[in-house]
Amino acid sequence: MQHRLLFLLLLPLSLACPSFAQTQPDAKPSKPAAAAKPAATKTKSATAAAKPAATPAKATAEADVLERASQLMQDRKYESAYKVLNRFDPKHRRPAVVLKKMELAINYNLRSREYEAFGFRDLEPLERLDSLRVRYSRAAIPYNFPIERTLLSLKKQYPANYKISRALGDYYYQVLQCDCAEAEKSPKTLMSLVARNYTTANAHGLGDFTSYYALGYVNMLRNRFAESVAPFKRAIKLRPSYAWTHFHLAYSYNELKQLAKAGEEARAAARYFTDDPQMKSDALYMVEDIERRLATTTTPSSKTSSKKKM
Repeated sequence: MQHRLLFLLLLPLSLACPSFAQTQPDAKPSKPAAAAKPAATKTKSATAAAKPAATPAKATAEADVLERASQLMQDRKYESAYKVLNRFDPKHRRPAVVLKKMELAINYNLRSREYEAFGFRDLEPLERLDSLRVRYSRAAIPYNFPIERTLLSLKKQYPANYKISRALGDYYYQVLQCDCAEAEKSPKTLMSLVARNYTTANAHGLGDFTSYYALGYVNMLRNRFAESVAPFKRAIKLRPSYAWTHFHLAYSYNELKQLAKAGEEARAAARYFTDDPQMKSDALYMVEDIERRLATTTTPSSKTSSKKKM
């Protein structure tokens, strides 16, 4: 059971898509303090610092582009959606547009080269993307979009835009699952990056079920069981019937020797594993094991109490 637990990465990033979709322009980067000081002559850097992140006209245009791309994605016209976004922001410099590109690239690509370049296709009504990926395994990959490099560059430019931290957490969590990019990074490194970016995003009000669940999960995998409890509990509040969260929280409680709480969560996991007989069986086995251990720990103390009364 522990082997199954520690090596399953369970939550596809596609479930986190709503957190990627941005239909409003992102916040302006904060101005350097020097930009607020009056000066006789404006230097090039001061002028750049004082320049608004986006004029109203550009902001409206960006919102229109994002809305158009979202509609094309809903219609499964993925290549057309990417072209709309890329024509508006060919150098990947606008945070909201980049996040929409990332959503499209990770979830709806036809082919990918280590998440640095992508190929897309507009689907016909009866076509399935997973089948086409097999059929067109050598299709062209014409669109360069190095996701990690782009996000890290934007993070330096917009340090107060915590949507970028959230996107980095999503990206590293997806890479941890698919093992399809960042070959030079170990799983331990990826887990650390997931935890760091999701912690930042959650702290700034951008958390959701995915970010809390993933944060608890990577903490558990790193044997940081105490640190996994709070995010798991928050994830359960957001999606009470997701069996895996209860199962993993039971495991963390078990490792922390909090057996009563572990048993409660294991029973909840067994209750919600309605479509997975094997995992339901594993959860029930955990319940039985915990109950046996609770019985052995309470019996000696009970005997001692009886002797004292005699």
